[in-house]
Amino acid sequence: MIDGLPEQVEIAGQMVPISSDFRTGILFEEVLQDPGLDDLEKLQTALHLYFPGVVFDYDVLDEALGKLVWFYRCGTDPAETTGETSGAADEDPPFSYEHDADYIYSAFMQAYGLDLARHPLHWWQFRALFRSLPEDTQLVKIIGYRTMKIPAKISKEQRQHYEHLKRVYALPQSADRQQLESDLNKLLMNGGNPAALLNGSEVRSWHQMEP
Repeated sequence: MIDGLPEQVEIAGQMVPISSDFRTGILFEEVLQDPGLDDLEKLQTALHLYFPGVVFDYDVLDEALGKLVWFYRCGTDPAETTGETSGAADEDPPFSYEHDADYIYSAFMQAYGLDLARHPLHWWQFRALFRSLPEDTQLVKIIGYRTMKIPAKISKEQRQHYEHLKRVYALPQSADRQQLESDLNKLLMNGGNPAALLNGSEVRSWHQMEP
C-alpha cells in the first residue's frame, strides 16, 4: 500500500489504464465460472473487462494477460501461482460473490459502514477489507459453518443442528473456489502461451468488434 493502489499497469513499455473497480474483479470471476463460454471467449471478455476500449497487438497479449492476472491477484506474480495446486486457492475460504451477495453487502455495511451498491472501491481495498471482516458478521459465521468439522463427541441434537446449517448454507459445485483457481491456471498455462487461443484470424475478428 506504500506505493498506492494501481490504476495503470505497464505493458510493452507503456502505462495502460486498468479497470480497478471491485465489480470488475467480481465479473471476472463470473466469466471464469461461466460454462457457456469457451476459453477463447473467456480470454476476450476478461481483456475487455479490465482494458475497455484497448486493442492489444498479438505479440503483447501474453504480457497483457499476465498483468491482468497480477492485478486480479492483488500484486501476486502469476508465475508464482500457476502450478497444479495453488496456495492462492487455499487462502480463500468457501464463499461466492454471486450466492453470498446479500451477506457480503450486509457485512460491509455492518463492519465498515460501506454501501457497496454506492461506494466506489478499488479491487485491492475490497479484497483486504473482505479478508478482515469480523467474526460477528453473518457472512463469516456462514463461512464457519461451511468449513467446520463436526466434533465426534457432541449430542445427537447438536450434530443434527450443525449438519442442518451445513446443508442450508452449502454452495453449489459451480461456486468452488479451487475450481475457479484451476480454471484460471488452465487459461494461463494453455500450451505455455496464454495467447495461443487467440490465433491470427480470431484476433482480427476481435479487433473488429472493438469501438
